Amino acid sequence: MRQKLIYILIIAWVLSHFSWLSIVGTSSDLARIGNSLFTTGGAVLSSAMLLLAIYKHPTRPFTQRLFFLLLLGNIALIAGEVGQLVLQIQRAERFGPFDWIDFVFSLQIIFYLIAFCYFLFNRRTQINLRFFLFDELIILIVAGSISWHYMITPYLKNATGFDLETLLLIRYPLGDLLLLGGMIILFFGVMKRGNSRSLLLVLLGFHLQLLADLLYVVLYRADFPVSAMWLDPVWLATTLTVGGAAILFNADERSVDFMLNRRVLDWVRLVTPYIFLLILFITMARQAVTFNGLTIGLMIATPLLISRQIRIVMDNHRLRENLEAKVDQRTADLERALEEMEHMAYHDALTNLPNRYLFARLFKEELRRAEIHERLAALYFIDVDHFKQINDTYGHQIGDQLIIDIASRLEKKLPHNTVISRQGGDEFVVLLFDVKETNVIEECGQLLVQLFERPFILQDTPVCMTASIGCAIYPTHATSRTTLIEQADIAMYEAKRRGKNQFYLQAD
Repeated sequence: MRQKLIYILIIAWVLSHFSWLSIVGTSSDLARIGNSLFTTGGAVLSSAMLLLAIYKHPTRPFTQRLFFLLLLGNIALIAGEVGQLVLQIQRAERFGPFDWIDFVFSLQIIFYLIAFCYFLFNRRTQINLRFFLFDELIILIVAGSISWHYMITPYLKNATGFDLETLLLIRYPLGDLLLLGGMIILFFGVMKRGNSRSLLLVLLGFHLQLLADLLYVVLYRADFPVSAMWLDPVWLATTLTVGGAAILFNADERSVDFMLNRRVLDWVRLVTPYIFLLILFITMARQAVTFNGLTIGLMIATPLLISRQIRIVMDNHRLRENLEAKVDQRTADLERALEEMEHMAYHDALTNLPNRYLFARLFKEELRRAEIHERLAALYFIDVDHFKQINDTYGHQIGDQLIIDIASRLEKKLPHNTVISRQGGDEFVVLLFDVKETNVIEECGQLLVQLFERPFILQDTPVCMTASIGCAIYPTHATSRTTLIEQADIAMYEAKRRGKNQFYLQAD
């Protein structure tokens, strides 16, 4: 729900900005003032989202620093727009091709670049930084070369030299290309860890900014009769998406649902640098003066070579994925096997109750807790009467089933503050802990006797069984684990001596 509200807010603000320009136009003072107010308000809204994101993660210094750098970029945009608005209200003229307002606007892209580099440095262990820089370098070289050829070279032919105005004009597209290329590789590099929606939102924003900056350069150089004010909502969309991404950012990077096909995304990430390289080759081919056999052969061989390289990379990537899947499967199997071994080491194989080793550890912990909180604990020894006759009459398989049925009945009927263990054969022990009064201990002993009153079904035949149960209380009868076990065992034999099928509490 929060994600939809953020998307709706961003889209509504940008559409409102476009609607204002459509209604008022771009030539009047009212239009220019309204345009600045829309841009400033959108930047303030984005800054508010960044501030909320900063306060949302008080224990995450990395996240807070990242959002603070982005916030500085927004503040630079707000300062530039306010300065420009003041000049418009005062009807003052801008000074030269580069004044302080241009410098302040430039700070936005600088702070965004710093934030991006900081994020990349922090996530350097999650991606292959060497391949990241290699892919980024290919994208920048190709995009920079094409931009230079089509935007800068024509201007230099008519200019006296490479002046400051030209340098300042291309600062935005080149900075955008750096951010955009980096975000593409970074997005595909860390999307496994979650935050895919946040990164995708930022990626969309930088695409919009690159588009707006390129159009601005074209409008500026070609003298099209279109106001650059129409690009302000597109620039603002980038700032708003940065704030929205901050709100959606998950500092713990827990897994989130991501609807895009992962295989398609991996394929796009791998082929993106080669696509840029192919674009550069096609651009070079168009500049060829003459076509001959060598030129035609090169034009055919180069795309085939690039396609072959893409195929090799995809095959290697597929092999690596298969290897990682097998390693993950083997690791999961090993962890499952270790869990099963650990479970078998501490549980009875027949009843799945704690065995004597686990029971001894739990017994020790509960006695220590009873000592600290000054509570009582009771240990019951249960011996099934005439169990040998069951084995002799029905066989050991039916005897094992009887033991399982007894364990199941104990687990279902005894209170939650008990620990049940099978000690071996037909012997069970029950530890009743966190007891305040002795009458609770006697009631539990009588309940154990009653559990054997209902017949057990053996080979579709009801069979009545009984048990002799002895009990000793901590600290009344003993203060150590060993002595308490001995006292409960003595009480159990006393119950047998008295005729079996009864509960006996050790005398004080």
